[in-house]
Amino acid sequence: MSLRSKFLARSVVAATLIVASFLAAVSAQAEAANCDAKSLIPQLKTEGKLDGVEAEAAKVKNGEGRFYRIEKDGVAPSYLLGTMHLGDPRLLQLPTPIETAFDQSRRLVIETTDVLDQKKLAGVIMADPTLTMLPNGQTLDDYLDPKEKDRLKSMLSKKGVPLQAVERLQPWFLSSGFMLPSCQQVLVKGIPIVLDTTLALRAKTAGKQVEGLETGVEQLKTMAAIPLKEQMDSFVALLAIENRIGDVFETMIELYLEEHVSTMIPAIEAAVPDGGVMVGAGEGYNSFEEKVILERNRRMADRMVPLLDKGGTFVAVGALHLTGDKGLVALLRGKGYRVTRVTVPVPAAAIEPPTAADASKEVTPPTAATPEKSDDQ
Repeated sequence: MSLRSKFLARSVVAATLIVASFLAAVSAQAEAANCDAKSLIPQLKTEGKLDGVEAEAAKVKNGEGRFYRIEKDGVAPSYLLGTMHLGDPRLLQLPTPIETAFDQSRRLVIETTDVLDQKKLAGVIMADPTLTMLPNGQTLDDYLDPKEKDRLKSMLSKKGVPLQAVERLQPWFLSSGFMLPSCQQVLVKGIPIVLDTTLALRAKTAGKQVEGLETGVEQLKTMAAIPLKEQMDSFVALLAIENRIGDVFETMIELYLEEHVSTMIPAIEAAVPDGGVMVGAGEGYNSFEEKVILERNRRMADRMVPLLDKGGTFVAVGALHLTGDKGLVALLRGKGYRVTRVTVPVPAAAIEPPTAADASKEVTPPTAATPEKSDDQ
């Protein structure tokens, strides 16, 4: 697989919570786009690529599982949940082991609490234009050819956003939010709802402490540090698969719910054609992985320690931060914690993907029913 396609796949999966939330809030005001989507897994089976995808995923340490129990002598157990920063209702319905752990925990920790205050969030993003805007008065016109520009206009028009409104944004910022399907954008009192923010609202209602591992500024600086050329390569590749974005998200949701976290990246790489604009080489993938995944893993693991040592902590961060020999599971074990996977049951019947009519709705966040006890607790 080309390094550019790896960059694209990770860019689609690992948009930071603050950016995905802010841009969802902006674009969700527009008319909903058609969000019909289908999983790419059957295609991989038909093309004989699935075995190779699964073999590649199997090489990743801690690649299976999205929920872990964290233990240390003398304190109550804590928990680590890998999330997806999307508003799909299937992601918001927590299986019993996760509900039980959340109910029993005394505090919730998410990537950043800045997403819970829209005024603060807007202030964070606007405070330093160099983190989100192209330098020296440049616009996307300086980078896109006419065909790419037409594709961007088409994508934005479906969200009711004129090109002039975003033409000076850095590619990472634009691609992290405006490319989300409208049916994945749900608002509650102006707060974009993804699993992380849903848990935060529930925790506040229940009187639990809610804390963050990063500030919004730190997340913005991390993304803005990706070299502009690699940002643009990824953005152009994203434009090239405009009509398949919904399928990409649907595939990731399916694999996530089945706990095949490390299968997400190789599956998208194999299913999305590697020809044309997506072929190439360079250091883009390495830059993205180091800055957006590994660097943040180290920071989050360090900041989790005092919270875990209090016991009764429920941590919810993006699922890609859990996997690999430099992921949070491995890092926490290296810090002396016993980190054990808790198997989460896959729903007996698949829930239908959301439709365009579900987009931009004001909804009530789900509340926790009285959870049943699990053998994993």
